[in-house]
Amino acid sequence: MAPSMHDQENGRTAHSHHVMMLPSLGHGHLIPFMQLAKKLAAKGLTVTFVVTFHHMSSLQKKVDAARESGLDIRLVEMEVTRDELDLGKVNSNSVQWHQLPPLLAGNERLQEPFHRFLQRYLGGELSGSLAAPRLSCLIADFLLGWASAVAKKFDIPRVCFDTSGMFGESVQQIVWDVLPRNLPRTDSGRYVVPGVPKEVRLTRLQMLPEHPEATTDNGTHQFWLRQRRGNKQSWRIIANTFYELEAEFVEHFQRVNGTLRTIGPLLPPEAFEDRPRRIAPAVEMGLNTEEDKCLDWLDAQAEASVLYISFGSENSIASAQIEELAIGLEASGAKFVWVLRTPSDTGSKAFSSALDFLPEGFHSRTVEKKQGIIILGWAPQLSILAHPATGGFMSHCGWNAVLETTTMGVPMIAWPLYAEQHFNSKFVVDEIQIALEAPQRIDQNFLVTRDGVERIVKVLMVEEKGRELRERVRELKALARAAVAEGGSSTKNLDLFVSEIMSL
Repeated sequence: MAPSMHDQENGRTAHSHHVMMLPSLGHGHLIPFMQLAKKLAAKGLTVTFVVTFHHMSSLQKKVDAARESGLDIRLVEMEVTRDELDLGKVNSNSVQWHQLPPLLAGNERLQEPFHRFLQRYLGGELSGSLAAPRLSCLIADFLLGWASAVAKKFDIPRVCFDTSGMFGESVQQIVWDVLPRNLPRTDSGRYVVPGVPKEVRLTRLQMLPEHPEATTDNGTHQFWLRQRRGNKQSWRIIANTFYELEAEFVEHFQRVNGTLRTIGPLLPPEAFEDRPRRIAPAVEMGLNTEEDKCLDWLDAQAEASVLYISFGSENSIASAQIEELAIGLEASGAKFVWVLRTPSDTGSKAFSSALDFLPEGFHSRTVEKKQGIIILGWAPQLSILAHPATGGFMSHCGWNAVLETTTMGVPMIAWPLYAEQHFNSKFVVDEIQIALEAPQRIDQNFLVTRDGVERIVKVLMVEEKGRELRERVRELKALARAAVAEGGSSTKNLDLFVSEIMSL
């Protein structure tokens, strides 16, 4: 988005410090990027957001609103063809573990388009580029390790923005570097992760399905080696976490990878208030005309009685798993809000909506009994988690979800699907102890059976173990709030990071 003449006349382009932000292709990474953009702009920096065409609609309205409030955030589209992205594979609503390599490859294919873009932008060939202040640094996603080399060609400091937790990233680096087949094993078969500040033992469920058999020829192994080499060339690393949540692993990650600033949780200000009614998402997530209906339904429920179920904005589970989840959920008797997406294995089957994949009569029975509601499409996740009726969160353990549930004080059922989610699951279950692990069956293609669903839901929602987890996560909620408050660790780190940019 080019600055208007009005902007220029009112001195907006007089800012002497300008950062460019480059997120990766995954929709979930846009959320912390946008929150960071607002924080940097609020401190007087000019922020230029560079995205591909498929992210423009998610950001345009939010950037426009930010500019109207006085923040100098600009949105620029980087030219890239649909063939280069192979969009159907890299940004769908049904990403599974076996689709991870194409997703990662799509991020690497952005290198040449971004190099061309930056050359034209710095050469003043693009609209608005001449009016922008000198570029101080490039903040690029940690999945774009090549950004260090591109930035170096133009003599621009590169900042690596790690949108994941430091426990998960530390373990992931070692596991993908060494490979599980080379890790020490315990007598019970657990994998022992070397080189971390405390003993970490991983079960088979805490790894990707492909992990144990991976060799040095594995594409994901090679991808992570390239990212590590590139990211280590960064001028600074910033991370969407807070020091008190995982201090040992923050220190470890910094020793191994370079100067690190923890600046999270990067969430809207309302997320840190007591019982906010609505918390607007950082980016446009899609249409949902039933937000009021959902929140009104929650208003009628008892405190901490509702289980919220969502596997993220870009994930779905198989049709057989949907059926098992539904049957087990109904049998548990727990109240629920379920964000239901079309299953990952629809094939050529004709269907009118995701509701067609539920067991016969499930929807009508649960609605009639007022046991729960089903949301198709986008859900107001932050508002749901902040609601006092919400007492549990069944989640895929994406890092955004982990930070959100921690900040809102809601315990989890950890049900990882792919990427570092398995390590995040290990973190919330065993390290900070705010979650139960979904009992996936290795002998049934990682299925969680109806009996397993019923049991784990009852434990979280009605048994003593669930109450213990709820108390524990409330302690972390207080730490999260303190981190972003005046004088908190993340606030201090963000101020330090901004001062470092201004010294360039």
